[in-house]
Amino acid sequence: MKESHSAELTEPASVHGPGRAPAGMPLTIRLGEQEYAALVRIARSRETTAAALVEKLVLHALSRTDVPPPVDSHPARRHTTYEEATAGFRPDVPVRTAPDM
Repeated sequence: MKESHSAELTEPASVHGPGRAPAGMPLTIRLGEQEYAALVRIARSRETTAAALVEKLVLHALSRTDVPPPVDSHPARRHTTYEEATAGFRPDVPVRTAPDM
């Protein structure tokens, strides 16, 4: 086991509390105080963090769920090239200054 992982196990589970995404995309789960305290107690008894426990639970649930195939999406409009976007514009006429006397 890496040193960084062993150091994480000795910290209290509340260190990885709300607002921190240890890996992957952030996931928000709203728990009441009693539910969160129970989750922390379970995590401590398993010598892990609450965040790691929730991550395992979510990954386990996703592994048992039918995931729909990705949607075949298309851009809202086709790409506009620079030449197409600037076709109606002409370069500015250079400004001539009066000669110094």
